[in-house]
Amino acid sequence: MIGQLYERTKALPVGLAEQGTLLAALPDLRGRSVLDVGTGTGFYPRIYKRLGATRVVGVDASTEMITYARRVEEREPLGLRFEVHDGGVLPRLGEFDVVTSVWLLGYAEGQPALDQMVTNLVANLAAGGTLVALTPNPDLDWDGLADYPRYGLHANRTGPSLGRQGYAVHIDGDPPFDFTGFLWPPGVIEAALTRAGLVCLRRHPVTVPEPALAEHGADYWAALVANPTFAVFTATRP
Repeated sequence: MIGQLYERTKALPVGLAEQGTLLAALPDLRGRSVLDVGTGTGFYPRIYKRLGATRVVGVDASTEMITYARRVEEREPLGLRFEVHDGGVLPRLGEFDVVTSVWLLGYAEGQPALDQMVTNLVANLAAGGTLVALTPNPDLDWDGLADYPRYGLHANRTGPSLGRQGYAVHIDGDPPFDFTGFLWPPGVIEAALTRAGLVCLRRHPVTVPEPALAEHGADYWAALVANPTFAVFTATRP
């Protein structure tokens, strides 16, 4: 059930903008290897493989999510591998040209845990490789979230926790569902990536996929583009 709910969020308008921004930030994946940490149902690994990646591994701390991802792979085989690993204690699984992390870093319980999580990601990154991290937007305008029901969700702040801001999200639909998460203040993610020795750090602008932009029009997307719930960072291992 949780796998189906997770997959449904990717089809929401906010999920489409998330996808467009993450995929626009990726380097060319043709002939390259990718490790996706916090893979959930394997949604992004399936896209990476279709974009030409030759070796794709997805890992997640949730056995239920990995089970779902493996079932999809069995039904529609792409040559993907999925393993159960927690990003906080992620072992070195090999050298990958690209390591992606989607909605993972906010769950590090304090700055030392964040540094360890980033170190674990970098340990799996080949020299010259690219780390791509999608995180909650550290500059989020909470008042601006009043516009977000049009994009399929409601969100509000909860309490602080270990240097992070807590939040709760309600997703509309049948059935509706709720989840919680945490975001780091401005500058914290960038500093952690820099401490891990990464260079060429960049935050990417929001990219709405062309079909979604054409379907709804630029005015519809304006509030999301100005105040996204997510941020995408890339950096390189020297």
